[in-house]
Amino acid sequence: MQNIDRLVYKILKDEIDKAALIKELNDENALADIDVEDFENLRLLGFPICEDEDKVRLETAETPIANQTFCIVDIEASGSNPKEDQIIEVGAVLIQNNQEIDTFESFVNANELPESISILTGITLDDLKDAPPLNFVLEQFRLFLKDAVFVAHNVNFDYNFISASLQQAGFGPLLNRKLCTIELSKKCFEAPRYGLGYLMEYFEKSFGNQHRALVDAQMADYVFRYCLEHLPRQIATTEELIALSRPIKRKKKKTKDKYSCSADNSEQIHK
Repeated sequence: MQNIDRLVYKILKDEIDKAALIKELNDENALADIDVEDFENLRLLGFPICEDEDKVRLETAETPIANQTFCIVDIEASGSNPKEDQIIEVGAVLIQNNQEIDTFESFVNANELPESISILTGITLDDLKDAPPLNFVLEQFRLFLKDAVFVAHNVNFDYNFISASLQQAGFGPLLNRKLCTIELSKKCFEAPRYGLGYLMEYFEKSFGNQHRALVDAQMADYVFRYCLEHLPRQIATTEELIALSRPIKRKKKKTKDKYSCSADNSEQIHK
């Protein structure tokens, strides 16, 4: 869904009108079964789009951060590939104006579970055997999420896994705006490391056993709200916050040739 991100940039720069947007959305394979001319369908998938005659805009570009709803999410899965593995637990915290509104937590029915995942998470097949089926949990989570900004620690994993699972279930992909608390943290405060467990040690906070979905979501929520309290003053809207959280693009290391005396060094940041 990288094409959606590209379209978002065009909307934010006022470089695309409604007709051009619809044409490009119709070319997006993931939206083949969606009537993209009806913007309400896009909003149901989480895309905060509005129309103004022949122009389009994003509500998040105008929404003050305090008025925005954020959903801090974590999943546990039987593996890392949504085509072969499945979600086994979903946890989420919904906040607005720095206050918790609601929480979501559910196991997901599964018949198999790798021992390595069970050891990591503490989840067993007994926990999952009577849990609701994946499609039910996904549908309930979609209703919980609505058009909130999707927030997670290493957001691409959780977002892409859930989106792929929704598509496989016939519910359409996620189109919610998203934000990574790892990258936002790097812009808001200095810490030796930015892994979730290390940050809890840094803040001297404890929420329970890590690698359980709701506990990890609560940890990420704490980090996110700490960041909100330490934002640069000029960051006022949701889209400005999302832009702040994007990774810094670093220049590629130049190749040293036989005629050069030295080569530039580039620093790589590992999550």
